[in-house]
Amino acid sequence: MKKTGFTYIELLITLAIIAVLFIPIMHLFSHSLYSQTSSRDLITATNLAKWQLEKLKSLNFTKKKLREVGDTIYPPLDEKPIEMNDMKWRIKRIVVKEKDPLEVQVSVFPLTPSPKPSPQRGEGNEPLVMLVTLFEDMCWTESKPIK
Repeated sequence: MKKTGFTYIELLITLAIIAVLFIPIMHLFSHSLYSQTSSRDLITATNLAKWQLEKLKSLNFTKKKLREVGDTIYPPLDEKPIEMNDMKWRIKRIVVKEKDPLEVQVSVFPLTPSPKPSPQRGEGNEPLVMLVTLFEDMCWTESKPIK
């Protein structure tokens, strides 16, 4: 009587082929998770930078007032950072005073645990996003009635 079935060698070869095919799939899966997280952080940082620029625009600062206020970090270093999408963020606004029209740079920093916080960088290492805009006074200096 002949027994049918797989031999031990056939099973080992099948498992080896499955393992070789499974490795690229696992690499693709881990890479997609990393890409999704990176994209989420980049989108969050970009939206925070845009929000800060819109906030600045809505304050109706003149160039003179903006030069007086100067560089700021939001929220200030003595307050809790912004918490969004399971991360903490700080926003730094730099006013380049010697340019006309006035240049305003907004950088967003993800906060990482660091033994030495750096006030120049809002505690983070490098900005994830930096947006730059030119600022010009948008008010009328003279108004005349139409004849």
